[in-house]
Amino acid sequence: MKAKQKFSLIKHLRNIASLALVIAAPSAYAATGPATSEARDSLAKPVQMVEFLGGISLTKPESAVAGSVYRAEISGGYSLALQNIAEEKPELDPIQTAAIIPGVFGSMAISMKNFPAATRWASVYRSVRNCDNICDRTSAGYAFIVKAVKDKNFTDKLTFVNSGINQLIAYRKDEVTYGKVDYWATPEETLSRRSGDCEDFAILKMAALLEAGVPATSMSLVVLQDRKRNVFHAVLSVSTSSGTFILDSLSNKVVMDSALPNYVPLYSFSTERAWVHGAKTGESRMASLKGGLSGIAPGEGPEN
Repeated sequence: MKAKQKFSLIKHLRNIASLALVIAAPSAYAATGPATSEARDSLAKPVQMVEFLGGISLTKPESAVAGSVYRAEISGGYSLALQNIAEEKPELDPIQTAAIIPGVFGSMAISMKNFPAATRWASVYRSVRNCDNICDRTSAGYAFIVKAVKDKNFTDKLTFVNSGINQLIAYRKDEVTYGKVDYWATPEETLSRRSGDCEDFAILKMAALLEAGVPATSMSLVVLQDRKRNVFHAVLSVSTSSGTFILDSLSNKVVMDSALPNYVPLYSFSTERAWVHGAKTGESRMASLKGGLSGIAPGEGPEN
């Protein structure tokens, strides 16, 4: 492929109207060792927050578009694209240079805007930022969790908040609680009802950790496919210098992302930024998402 054609591919990646969602085969990303051992070793090491993850601001989100808009095939891996960016550096601005970065669960993350879920995330994130006093008044249990972890070290914060929130609220589908197939509740709504589905757990944990002193820029709400259970799911990820930790409503243990090879990320949000996740492989394939990205409802049962 000629240099000019390669550069055209990079520009194509930046065009949201033809952005692809590429998912690797489950074998493309495997754990590097026993999950419990790796998590234990990583938790024992001092960690440093990742203060900036990049991305496109969603402060003024554009109108949502159909998920099918993002469907387009990209052949080859991202390594070639990243190499070409370096070669064409004089013609690219800093935002474009950082458009593709390593992502959670061994993926490559592509910053994006005009995303179907952008508007509702922007609203929820505002509630996360303003949760402290409101949430403390809404739930004594939540207030206790936050107060208890404020003086703990970083890894204890993660463990206590993860297990505490998992026990504080009950799992209940959005269709039962809100009469909708998929509804992203604010932390206050989840605490008021003492129930929620997987993304509500993750959002509430983000609010608690933010109040406990963990930088918002280190945390991401990750929507994914659980290949083992054949369902869509959502977790909270926390990025550090020692790797990425996962807080999951399905487990009271905090583990590294590499300990969960069955989790394939689809898209994620960090502060006011959005990412779509793809695979760094030479033989990529399209995700089988009926109805496109807009049809994803985390925690609502098996994929159709």
